[in-house]
Amino acid sequence: MSIRLDRRRLLMLGAATIAAAGTGSLAGCGSDDASGDGVADLQLWTFLDPTGTDPRGKALQEIVDGFNGSQSAAKVTVTSINYAKIDGEVIRAANTGGGPDIVNIYLPQLAQHVEGGSVQPIDEFAKDWLAQAGSDYLFPVDSAKIDGELMALPWESRVWLFWYRKDILDKYGVTPPTTLDEAVAAGAAVRKASGNKVTGFAIGLSEQSLGADFMEKFDPLTAGYGGAVIGADGKAAFAGDAGVQAMAMVKKFADAGAFGREVLTMGADEVVNGVKAGTVAMAIAGSFRVAATRSADGVGDNLVTSPVPGVTAGRRLPTAVAGQTLAMGANTEHPEQVWAFMQYYLSAESQAKFAAAGVLPVLRSVYDQPAVAQASNAKELLEWRDYLAADGKVSVYPPDYSELSTNLVKAAQKMVFDGAAIPAGLTEVQNQYNQNRK
Repeated sequence: MSIRLDRRRLLMLGAATIAAAGTGSLAGCGSDDASGDGVADLQLWTFLDPTGTDPRGKALQEIVDGFNGSQSAAKVTVTSINYAKIDGEVIRAANTGGGPDIVNIYLPQLAQHVEGGSVQPIDEFAKDWLAQAGSDYLFPVDSAKIDGELMALPWESRVWLFWYRKDILDKYGVTPPTTLDEAVAAGAAVRKASGNKVTGFAIGLSEQSLGADFMEKFDPLTAGYGGAVIGADGKAAFAGDAGVQAMAMVKKFADAGAFGREVLTMGADEVVNGVKAGTVAMAIAGSFRVAATRSADGVGDNLVTSPVPGVTAGRRLPTAVAGQTLAMGANTEHPEQVWAFMQYYLSAESQAKFAAAGVLPVLRSVYDQPAVAQASNAKELLEWRDYLAADGKVSVYPPDYSELSTNLVKAAQKMVFDGAAIPAGLTEVQNQYNQNRK
């Protein structure tokens, strides 16, 4: 596939650099000839850090070590890159003839990589594997197809959940909410009782990290009111009634005092760090972050999760169907070995290791394995799985989704805090986006 980004977007992506590793060193990485001993050197670029404290990183290291020890044809080396920077680095490296052999891509960014020419189709390799996996593979694999071609395999499912610190709510005598309006009132009560020292309900409105935290709330809120951020035709559709109601709900949290201007400096990481530190009482955050958050001092079982309360009692907000995927680098010289690693990564044994780290497996059978069934949070994992199955929503993620999310969160800042009209603000961003796509 020879698609390439236009110069403007490539320069935009290239602006994200990695101070720790250095841009030049990354651009030179990628698929080399086999090493002197005949072993293919495979480079895996991922946001996970095998040397960090995140349980997912530790699971990754176990899986890589297991693969490297299971055969003698290839050796995988991991390069860890911040999740907000990895996409630009991979695309830029691929456009200079380098890049990784294997790349971890968050599903909403997959189309961006396809347009950028950093990955290649894997239909030829995956056909038999998918046929054998059959219904055991829970993830809707069509979501990883671009123009009819399978470009990656999801290895992780994730849901966005209602998080609350039970100890904080108990301290201020606040009952966990069961509707969005109750969440507004509960958040306002906590923040007021704490003297504004604790954000009652955090919705990050920082434009850093591509405005991800805001979009992870705005998307399901819009769906909860019966709409979509991006329509099936690929055009922005969030300026309709559903999007207006969703934005009005975000503003309602601010107007009630559930959060203040502190959220202007909050992205997804800052919200989660606030939950860890006890400076955020409630949030909507991903299942994949729960284990690491509970490992923080003083958190543990004080962090409670549930499906996100809905617009009315007895209803739940939809949750996005998203997750991390593995893709084959466009310039790899070892596609067979790359595919062998991808199969190992998606094996029941590897999936069980990730499940023990709080990751929702994509294989149905893994939920019955002892590593999952006997886990301390086994009941919770099953609840997450069932929430995804019952209320999961597949969203459309066009190649320029990151640009859209950044522009939309900038507009949200003005609508929430500066008095900008909601319908007009959404319409302006929507029209600009749709006009640029013509």
